Amino acid sequence: MTVKPPEIIEVDADTDEVSCDGGGGALGHPKVWYVFDDENTVECGYCDREFIRK
Repeated sequence: MTVKPPEIIEVDADTDEVSCDGGGGALGHPKVWYVFDDENTVECGYCDREFIRK
């Protein structure tokens, strides 16, 4: 079985927070919000998507 790497999503450098719902629909997860604080990346605790400030 091949495991897909986590999806990487680039967001604007001025963004302080992002939300993730796993892509929505039946394969998604509850919508959660993450704050970058002093980091340039955050990772979703449900689906491992990585959000990167560019």
